[in-house]
Amino acid sequence: MGDYQAKLQELTQDEVVSQLEGGGGLLALTRSELFFIGPEGAQRAALTDIKKVVGGKGGVLQVVGEAGPLIEAPVQAFQVDELRLFFESVKTYVARSQRQPPPPAERLPEMAPEPEPVPPPPVPEEAAFSTPIQEEDISQPVTLDEEPDLPPPITPPEEPAPAAAVYDFDAPAPPAAAPRRGNGVTGLLLKLTSLATLALAGYWVYQNPAADIMQLGLAVVAGLGAALLEWHVSDL
Repeated sequence: MGDYQAKLQELTQDEVVSQLEGGGGLLALTRSELFFIGPEGAQRAALTDIKKVVGGKGGVLQVVGEAGPLIEAPVQAFQVDELRLFFESVKTYVARSQRQPPPPAERLPEMAPEPEPVPPPPVPEEAAFSTPIQEEDISQPVTLDEEPDLPPPITPPEEPAPAAAVYDFDAPAPPAAAPRRGNGVTGLLLKLTSLATLALAGYWVYQNPAADIMQLGLAVVAGLGAALLEWHVSDL
């Protein structure tokens, strides 16, 4: 095992998913970090901190983060095509690590609930009444010789209404008086007069067929109205 491989095992125990070894050093990629081990020592960078990779200036490859270069390695230490393929895999794992949600924050220990306030002790009945009860003034004796003034008794009315008429709300109402129908000689005469009036109107129309239509109509209406009125009066 080379010196670079032994140094890598000392730096991390994570699984190495890709590595590139050249004459001037070793590039290794795990699922969370990028390593460069060269003659001058080891450099490492978390994948979540990597922003871009710049190579070619002065023959130095730079892995750059927000604050500046994180790793610097000589380009001539590796084959250019192999170096390009290695950083394609680095690009994939950097994007994957930056898409993952951040680890959950540590939960703070829950605070114990505040104790419920203790209710005040009940006040004794004797202490609740701080003012002493004063005795009534009984210097004046109470006498029963005189009767107290009472209102005069209420006398019932002489003829009270019957209880059924006052309280029985379900009592049936008295039957309404039936309408009085006309009877006797007067009613009979009025009915005969009504029939006679109707007959006279019909006879006049029969005798005057050539009369004006208005006169015929008035005769029919007048005769019929008078006959109905007389008949109605005979029923009263």
